Amino acid sequence: MTSDSAKSDVFEPWVLEQPESLRDVLRSLRDVIFSVGYDYKEGIKWGSPNYWLPKVSRRTICYLAVHGDYVRLGFFNGASLPDSHGMMEGTGKKLRHIKVRCVDDANRDALADYIRSATVIAIDDPDSLSM
Repeated sequence: MTSDSAKSDVFEPWVLEQPESLRDVLRSLRDVIFSVGYDYKEGIKWGSPNYWLPKVSRRTICYLAVHGDYVRLGFFNGASLPDSHGMMEGTGKKLRHIKVRCVDDANRDALADYIRSATVIAIDDPDSLSM
């Protein structure tokens, strides 16, 4: 199970630099990421929080990024993910994302499913995370 030690001290200062209307969304998404049960490492890369499994690869599995009035939950191996909830967007070779404007009980489980799937794929095939 994930320990709080995997969470970084840089997240909250970063959140406080983001629009106030999205801060709770960012915190909720972070909670969902850590709730799926893997020992993610958290750090700021490319100006946004990124999450990876050091024992698997230093490459990012998922990330959070603010875009206008929503938060992007992005996946570096998103093109390999099943879109079982019909939430994925993007047409790139590997990247896909989900636009998140709020986190409620219904989509919390769906978001966890995507994060879990991306992580399982990364564990099985770390090269799925390469760009």
